Amino acid sequence: MGLDIYTIILVYFGVALILAKIMGALFEKYRLPGVLGEILTGVLMGASFVSMVFPQATWFYKDPDFHYTFTYMGHFGLLMLLFVSGLETDVDTLKHTGKVATVSTVMGVLVPLILGYIAGILMGFSSQTSLVLGALLTATSIGVTARTMMDLGVLSGPVGTASLSASVMDDFLGIICIIIAIGASSLYSIGLVVINIGILIFVELYLGLKAIGWIMKLVERVKAAKAILAISFGIMFIFSAFSQWTVGVALEGAFFAGMIIGSTPQVRAIADDVRAISYGLFIPLFFIYIGSLLDLQVFTDKRAIILAVVILVLAIVGKVLGRAAGAKMGGFNWTQSLQMGIGSIPRMEVAIAAVTLAISKGALGDQSGDLAAMFLAATMIFVTVTTLITPPLVKWSFEREKKMKGEVSKG
Repeated sequence: MGLDIYTIILVYFGVALILAKIMGALFEKYRLPGVLGEILTGVLMGASFVSMVFPQATWFYKDPDFHYTFTYMGHFGLLMLLFVSGLETDVDTLKHTGKVATVSTVMGVLVPLILGYIAGILMGFSSQTSLVLGALLTATSIGVTARTMMDLGVLSGPVGTASLSASVMDDFLGIICIIIAIGASSLYSIGLVVINIGILIFVELYLGLKAIGWIMKLVERVKAAKAILAISFGIMFIFSAFSQWTVGVALEGAFFAGMIIGSTPQVRAIADDVRAISYGLFIPLFFIYIGSLLDLQVFTDKRAIILAVVILVLAIVGKVLGRAAGAKMGGFNWTQSLQMGIGSIPRMEVAIAAVTLAISKGALGDQSGDLAAMFLAATMIFVTVTTLITPPLVKWSFEREKKMKGEVSKG
């Protein structure tokens, strides 16, 4: 009796979740962020690694049912991560850190964008290719940073809240930058993006905050098992869909949904259940999915490695300096500013989406050409490295702060 693809999917998810939690526990035992264990599990169970060890067992990776199921489960995990982050975000703290988040976002986008463009020109790329290079460095993936800050218990603090807010704004500005870079630079196309962002914020934040108290009171009247939990998830999915429709990114909608639901008294009835479902299933699957995306072959392309090193240096230096300087200008002290800068290092879904969009629109020449392949490989390398180095750096920055406070109190 042969195994059908749905049986394979069930076994794959089962083994992946068990191994991810074991790996996460091992990493935490040695004082490393558990999320690294989940990402490494994805690498070990990804098509690239498995094909090198068991080439005869890789047929199911190409099956559309497996691909779509794994992809959507991974995406749902990211939505759940942002939803949980929103639930743990204090709206009042967000208002107080709004200035810091705004200034650090602008600086954190402008500095890497300019550095990337200059580096592209110096490397002999065209103006458009150099602009694409700069745009790749602008957006921050909040998933890894948010998870690490959650584990450290600092996500709801000033730095965590400001980092979440800044990363949401990063996505908006990153979308505008990549649209300009791929050639849609008319005032109409740029204006349309800005209008859509305004519509999203007005509907989900302004109207959402106005109406959520009334909605949740109505929800309490629904006498069914876990009704508040189910309807809260429903709101999250609808918000994510509206965000996907308006700005092409669903993550902001999930974060906004969590934030406005988190501002209501009813959040106490669902918070533990949401965390249990998220951390027990969806969030680990997201990081497993992220690890599985790594194509180990990219590390054999010398040109891609050289470009990746350049991008990596610019990505880290540009973001850390830009966002840290902006945070300092916005009112944070140097320690908090450094934490903001380090938290902005990882790039993931937006960078991958940006380079894919640039290739599909011909901004990097022929879609199957050397330049497109080199940029895609380099992007995968720098995305992988920034994802792996961020959790230890974030943990170090907060432990350093605690140590400094301890020394001050003793003195």
